Amino acid sequence: MTTKDICGLDLRDRDNLDPEMAALVKGVEKKYGFLPYFVRLFATDNRRLRAFMVPYLDLLRPDSGLTHLEVEMIALVAAATHGCVYCTSHHGALMRELTGDALCAEYLSRNYKYAELSPRHRAMLDFAVKVLTDAEAIEDADRQALRDAGFDDEAIWSVIATAAFYAGANRMAQAAGLKPAAQYLEMYRDGKAGRRRV
Repeated sequence: MTTKDICGLDLRDRDNLDPEMAALVKGVEKKYGFLPYFVRLFATDNRRLRAFMVPYLDLLRPDSGLTHLEVEMIALVAAATHGCVYCTSHHGALMRELTGDALCAEYLSRNYKYAELSPRHRAMLDFAVKVLTDAEAIEDADRQALRDAGFDDEAIWSVIATAAFYAGANRMAQAAGLKPAAQYLEMYRDGKAGRRRV
């Protein structure tokens, strides 16, 4: 099996996943009921998948200073900032799952400034967008604005790492011509997940 049906590249499945990576893929597929195309691309080779998953899992460590919701917010705003169709559909579905709030997910996937956000999350996304669009212009005052919003320096590192990681993922999805799975557009639109203010 190749990847030509989901993107513009014909990557051969090397069928070489080690037990840890194979279990990870199986777990992802069980969670969604299908294997997300981005994972399918990386799962064509063990080293390729591991190189993607190790930094991804580091973003979710319990001592990162960010919640899973905050990581997803940054991921979705990164996708919107870069105009990545695949990633906005994927992370939009995950935001709807986490919040039960389809409107908030739509705002974050288009223009987060319209969303009802806590001061902490507005400061976080303002900083993340600057990381994505003009990182060289970031100054001490920008980092201090995050401290003033309740982030310590470890959490600020996590905001930077998360934005940078998803910037790379967006560009890879776009350059590979990755198509969004239709399921993403329909998932979690019934408002059954626990709606919460973000």
